[in-house]
Amino acid sequence: MLNTVPVADTNLSPQTDRLSWGQVELRVTDLDRAIAFWSSALGLIQRDHTAPGIALGKRDRTLIVLHPGAQTPVKAPFTGMYHVAIGVRSQAEFSRMLARLIHLNIQVGPTDHLMAKSLYFHDPDGLEIEITYETPERFSHFGNMSKGLTLYDVNGNAHSGRGPLDVRAELAHATGADPLAPLADDSYLAHLHFKVPALEPALDWFETLGFERHLTLNAWGFADMGAGAPNTHRLAMNIWAGPNNPPTPKNMAGLVHYELFTHGEMTASPHLHQDGDVLRGTDPAGVAVSLRTGK
Repeated sequence: MLNTVPVADTNLSPQTDRLSWGQVELRVTDLDRAIAFWSSALGLIQRDHTAPGIALGKRDRTLIVLHPGAQTPVKAPFTGMYHVAIGVRSQAEFSRMLARLIHLNIQVGPTDHLMAKSLYFHDPDGLEIEITYETPERFSHFGNMSKGLTLYDVNGNAHSGRGPLDVRAELAHATGADPLAPLADDSYLAHLHFKVPALEPALDWFETLGFERHLTLNAWGFADMGAGAPNTHRLAMNIWAGPNNPPTPKNMAGLVHYELFTHGEMTASPHLHQDGDVLRGTDPAGVAVSLRTGK
């Protein structure tokens, strides 16, 4: 089964979407070590935070909240977070972040998804992090997905969507930049990728929140969802570790809560309950979710 939407003309921003991500809360085994890693690797700054946990983000917004309490690092097979993606707005910032990771000797996987360029790496607990620069203007159309994941660029060239980036070419855009400067203020939480027990029920569940199906590859055990803007990647899910796995144990590092903002009418999802001006629930991966009206 393959679902697509029309090709985008420009590099669209989350403000054109119905939904955007708020803060993501993670449980870790060693809080001080995690603070040091997330601050160093991503250039996040510590923010004032009255709720439990340590808040990290930009000058004006919290992106990640770290909580102690995990006893073991990430292990398979469980549902929960596959990775969290932080988006940057320019090629220069993406390249600077690549230079930062290399400077810090952090093992990184630079990947060309055609619709986006991505840098993948892991924190000390095995939590996967992605830095992404969305480039939907490079994408033209999908190929025959029955023969594997195939995408075509605007010049008609075929891409696997998972090829390596040319590191030297990427770093050329960071010439003269300070790799250790804080994360750019216009960065944002771009998407979450989940490990779910089954694709179809999870797709149905997230549709009630306002996400829409973008690409479903049942043979590959993967699905992708958008939130309004064409060809933007806002939520993904997979069953690569197998179907019907249990949620992440409470003593394991992982995602414990995330926040979503709606930029239209508040969704009356049957899966969420009213708690003051917030809707709350538990998603198909067993993770707590809050839905609020965006500012």
